[in-house]
Amino acid sequence: CWAFVKEPLVAAGVVKSRPETPLAKQAGQELVKNYGFKKLPVTDPYQAPVGSVLVYGAKRAPGHVEIRTETGFVSDFRSKIPSRRPLLGVFAKS
Repeated sequence: CWAFVKEPLVAAGVVKSRPETPLAKQAGQELVKNYGFKKLPVTDPYQAPVGSVLVYGAKRAPGHVEIRTETGFVSDFRSKIPSRRPLLGVFAKS
């Protein structure tokens, strides 16, 4: 999923280069450190602003990343509901 989110971020000009972190659960840290994103005080995925990046954790898995859209959430698939994994943070370009 993180690979599928990286490409639209670059294509839209939101980031200037392709993020390098391999695991989805590392995405938020990299977006803040290298690309000018800020972690928003949002804990409900449905309240995330359109265009924000939602990062989810997982104990023994790479996690999950999706982008909030007007109609739901998108990563390597589209969904009207957010991931069920624990939300690590909502990130948006400042």
